[in-house]
Amino acid sequence: MRQVAIILLILTMGYSQKINLNTATLEELQSLFLTDEQIESILDYRSRSGYIHNIYDLLNISEITIRDIHTIRNAVTVDIPQASTFEKDMARASYKMGRWISNEGSTEGLSEVWLDRFIEPQNINNMNYDDLMALPNLSPVDVTAVLKQKNRGYINGTWELKNSPGISYWGYKNLVDFIRFTDKPVDESGFHVRVNSLVRTVPITSNPDDEGIITAFEDTSMPEQFHKISITSELNLKAGLSYHRYMGQPDSIYTLKGFVQAEKYPLVKNIQIERIVLGNFTASFGQGVIFETNDNFSPRRTGFGFSKRAEGIHGDLTRSSQYVMRGSAVQISMPKLRGVMFASYHPRDAIINADGSFTSLIVMQPRLPFGAYGQFAINSDGDTTYTKIYHSLIGSVKEMTWGGNLRFTPTIGTNLGFTFFESLYDRSHIPQVINSITGGDDDYSCDDFYLVYITNSGDAEIAAMDSSEADSPIWSDAKSFFRVRGFDFSTVIANIAIQGEYGEMLKDNNLLIFGRNPSALVLSAYAQFENFNILTLYRNYDLKFDNPYQRSFSNYQRYKTSIFEDEYWLEDPIFSYLYSANPQPQAEEGFFISSRYQFHRSMVGYLNWDTWNRKADNAKYYRTVATVDWRPAFNFRIKVRQKWQARGAFDLQHPSPFYSRETRITSRLRMSRYNQFEILYSNGYTTFSPRPRLTDNALGGDMMVGNIGSPDETIGVSISHNADDSFSIKGGMLYIQGFLWYFEDTDFRIFSSENGMVHSWVAVDLKPTPLFRVMFKVSHSTEGASTRVVDGQTPQGNWIRNPKVTSEALDYRLQLSYAL
Repeated sequence: MRQVAIILLILTMGYSQKINLNTATLEELQSLFLTDEQIESILDYRSRSGYIHNIYDLLNISEITIRDIHTIRNAVTVDIPQASTFEKDMARASYKMGRWISNEGSTEGLSEVWLDRFIEPQNINNMNYDDLMALPNLSPVDVTAVLKQKNRGYINGTWELKNSPGISYWGYKNLVDFIRFTDKPVDESGFHVRVNSLVRTVPITSNPDDEGIITAFEDTSMPEQFHKISITSELNLKAGLSYHRYMGQPDSIYTLKGFVQAEKYPLVKNIQIERIVLGNFTASFGQGVIFETNDNFSPRRTGFGFSKRAEGIHGDLTRSSQYVMRGSAVQISMPKLRGVMFASYHPRDAIINADGSFTSLIVMQPRLPFGAYGQFAINSDGDTTYTKIYHSLIGSVKEMTWGGNLRFTPTIGTNLGFTFFESLYDRSHIPQVINSITGGDDDYSCDDFYLVYITNSGDAEIAAMDSSEADSPIWSDAKSFFRVRGFDFSTVIANIAIQGEYGEMLKDNNLLIFGRNPSALVLSAYAQFENFNILTLYRNYDLKFDNPYQRSFSNYQRYKTSIFEDEYWLEDPIFSYLYSANPQPQAEEGFFISSRYQFHRSMVGYLNWDTWNRKADNAKYYRTVATVDWRPAFNFRIKVRQKWQARGAFDLQHPSPFYSRETRITSRLRMSRYNQFEILYSNGYTTFSPRPRLTDNALGGDMMVGNIGSPDETIGVSISHNADDSFSIKGGMLYIQGFLWYFEDTDFRIFSSENGMVHSWVAVDLKPTPLFRVMFKVSHSTEGASTRVVDGQTPQGNWIRNPKVTSEALDYRLQLSYAL
């Protein structure tokens, strides 16, 4: 009887419509030669795992065999139900959205641009130089190649795109995710909304060093919150609103941003408004020497790969709270010219002196009006006293900033630009470091050691702070200013891109007379071949080039190795953010080389070599990182990374040399459905010369021999499992001894443990629909027991010897995203 039924089923196939297993109802499935149990299993599988992409996916159902599949395969299809183009783009972007939505730091504003372009791709034939340069991993050589191909005629598809004269395979592969070859489809009419919400207690990392986390402000009872909504329209309109509050920051102190933006609107023939923004906006030009708005420092930011800048102006939905622009900005273009003008009025956090002037602007994470101790403190006698913070740090200075950029493009791939900005303040800018910032115990006060302590050789950079007392015809309340102007250029010659920017502070009204004031210079050359590329970069920043909007290439932040690193010598720990959260680069002169070479199908080598001279104390540094990525089998990779770094190695008489090496070995096994298993081993060692304040003999007198050694060793594992298209889970465990930097899902973490630490984490990614996503991560750390106390007394008055101290930390991150 079974054989007869099969024959009848086959004979009627040509005269009946095939059943789609992804949309079939119970009644339709019952028409197939399947048992009720098998039908229920298929319906259950669909509800749990989503669409059936291949009929052999049915083998994942225990009730169905290969024989059953052969019986029904000619009567069924597995077509995916048609969704709108927007839903398809969202599904396509899913694997990258999680990383970009939670991205932070100097590329956060650019991530918003990437999301816009990834979710709603543009027609490649309507994109200009800035549109293309904003995309990740496209070099100026690749962008010039695409523009030349456009100049030949309309780009109709991938064949014409990949044959752009000079485009690399890597550039082509990264570009196709962000573009279309036609205008928006009809089903893209109307508008789209993206909502993202983030709540987390992950420690704030203000820089990649161990000074990047200040424990005094790790208050997990007040988690960080970041919520934003963006609305885009088919009419090239966009609006956005965001709310951000750092972990440990009071509810009453937050950053609220909003903007309305229009782009690609023609004015007259060959002239169009590229972008106009009302409200909060970001701005960036050239190599970041003169003007770029963000609160974050990113070491060795070359402007290539993923370290690009969002050139021009854009609406601002970033987490920045200090260098926030609020006003209006417009960007206009014509065939060979692009002009940008902007104006902003917004308060800045600053350290106010007793006389009402201010010493310095300050980026705080979290923002606290009177520091860690508040406006009042309890002294050793139990009396309430005022802290030495004379005025609330929050919004204590009003800033009016205006400026612009004019760029001339004589030929495709060549740009010449001029940038100018002026920031006016309603208080005089008179640095008073000893009176307002430094402090400490009267018997061991920082005031006595500032500028003279041998191991704080970077104090000269503090002494080089800019100062200003002036008025302005533009703003009657102005009492001081920053002014910077300069030139930038870029050109592409065959497969070589050459770029540079020169900026100089302006202390008078002679705008076009250069060579009289502190300056900064960046020059770079990039050569691109199919399996090899090399970048060379030179920078030279004067010690007194104190530009708060400088974000150009540097290894360290301003005030590195200064007294601002030592929070115990400052009036309040909050002042240590003058170094640890400072987005400005330090004054240095150096030469950097970065290269990638694929010397075998299964082996790629990377090299980063840097040597520089710190202007504050003439200290010599070098840093070399060599990496080999080996793929012995298609799904297995071994990555070996070796770093050497030193200070003072070229000068044996330098008072504070150090030498550091770090080895990281990562092995990664990739499996089906993008599952993977990874093992990490890290070993490092750092040696310092003896420092008197750290190594004095406990019995009195100086430590005369020996160096300070800091061994670091870590071993860890992590695993990623994608159960199906809508659910994945990741997790990892580490044993850490010493210092470690680590990427934990999308969070960058820094650990430092003297006694050994066990750290574990697990992250869940749930996508109930292509338009809705829930990401949750929890991590836990347990520090090994230690003691530095010989005797201790309990609150009950009992004495104990060698009391042991342990510590635990639990943090979480919850992230929701929705689009419609």
